[in-house]
Amino acid sequence: MSGSTLRKHLVAAILAALVAIPIPGRAAAEGVPLGLRMRAAPEEPAEPPAEPEGPRDYRGPTAVRDEPGREATWVDPNPSPPEREPEPEDPALDAPSEVTPSPPPPSSVRDVPEHIAIAVGLAPEAPGSRDERALLDALEASASASVDPTVEVRRLRVGAGSPRRICREHRDDLVVMIGYVADREEPVVLAHDCRLDHALGVRASDAVREPELMAALWDEHLELARSGIRERRSMTPLGPRARGAIIGGVAVVVVGVAVGALVANALRKESVVITVRP
Repeated sequence: MSGSTLRKHLVAAILAALVAIPIPGRAAAEGVPLGLRMRAAPEEPAEPPAEPEGPRDYRGPTAVRDEPGREATWVDPNPSPPEREPEPEDPALDAPSEVTPSPPPPSSVRDVPEHIAIAVGLAPEAPGSRDERALLDALEASASASVDPTVEVRRLRVGAGSPRRICREHRDDLVVMIGYVADREEPVVLAHDCRLDHALGVRASDAVREPELMAALWDEHLELARSGIRERRSMTPLGPRARGAIIGGVAVVVVGVAVGALVANALRKESVVITVRP
């Protein structure tokens, strides 16, 4: 067989094979089933039902089955606090109460110290008769019995001196004496304020038996202080040790100066110049 004949047979076989292959468009036109299978679309998973916002208060069963002989009790998961019953009103509390002002203590009415010192005695012009000594005893007793202010009483010796001289000792706040004034024969009560260095009012001898004598004298002191009289500035007296130290120091200084003068005289050189003239 020749080559041209072989080519013709190959071409004819290829054409026959091409004609035998079904074409989709032609088969559809002729009504021939193609036998193609379509793949189904994938199913999307169903979304879960949306939960209500916020936490649920109760997730248990919503119904309780009744059984004979059994009582079902409801238990609230979120119990509310019990309500308080209103307290009965007390009519005594609603009524306006009357306030009774209480008097302030005596110490706040009169700004007095808790304790004062008073010296009692006979004035220099009093001779010291029996009546005068009896008045002095009564004065000392009334001063010791004083409560407002409380008093520390010191009895002076006879001939102690004038009130101003006694006040210079800086031991007493007041000096009260039995003495005399001009143009009056009966003894009277004389008082001197050592703090203000001022004489207080003169009182009759019957005042020594009054329990409020010391309070009246101290009220007079306070009245003078309010009027502008200032207390006298006084130096604190030196004690025996301080006095001894001062005296010893002065003695040491004097002895040291004397010894120094003697030593200086002993060490001083003396020279004598003798001049002879014809």
